[in-house]
Amino acid sequence: MTRLDELRERLHALDAREEDVHQERARVLREYVREAGGLTDAAALLEMDPRTLVQLQRLGDLAMVVYRGPGAGGTDDDGRAYGETGTGDASPTQQEADGAWWRVAKASRPKIRALVVVDRGVVVRVWPVDPTRAWLERDGRVALPLGDRPLTADEIATRYPSLGIALGDERPMRRGLLREYVALDGPEPI
Repeated sequence: MTRLDELRERLHALDAREEDVHQERARVLREYVREAGGLTDAAALLEMDPRTLVQLQRLGDLAMVVYRGPGAGGTDDDGRAYGETGTGDASPTQQEADGAWWRVAKASRPKIRALVVVDRGVVVRVWPVDPTRAWLERDGRVALPLGDRPLTADEIATRYPSLGIALGDERPMRRGLLREYVALDGPEPI
C-alpha cells in the first residue's frame, strides 16, 4: 500500500465519522425542537437564526411531501399531466405527475429518499427515490428519480420506520404550502 492509498483510506474514514456526527446532530436538534415546543422557541433558546436551525436539522435523509387540493389535476401547456391523473397509482403518467417538475435545492437532492403524495388531506402514495438514477433538470426544475412503483404500506413501514406517515393518514393541507420536507431519523434499511 502506498502512502497515497493510506491517506485516501484515512480520508474516507474521516468522511464516514463526520457523516455520523452530522446525522447525530440532526437527530438531537429535531428532538430539541420537539421538546422546546417548536422551531421558533428552540431557535430563541439556542440563540440561533431559525433558518440556520432548519438547515442543521436537514443534515439527514429527507422525505419530500407534496400537497394537492381539490381540483388539482389536468394537463399543462406543454401537455404534461399533473395532479391526480386517474390512470392508476403505478402508471407512468401518474409517476411523472407526482415526480416532475419541482424546484428542489441542489444540496437537498441527494438527501431525498422518498416522495409522499397527499391529495385533499390524505396520504395516497409514497414513492421511493432511486439514488442510482439521475435527476432530470429543465428550466430550473427537476424530476425526482422515482422508483418503478409506489410502496405498499408494509414497504413504507420497513424502509422508512421513522417517517411517521402511512397510507391513508390525514395530513391537512395548510394555505400556501405546496410541499415540505420531513426528516428521516435513520438511514434507510437495505
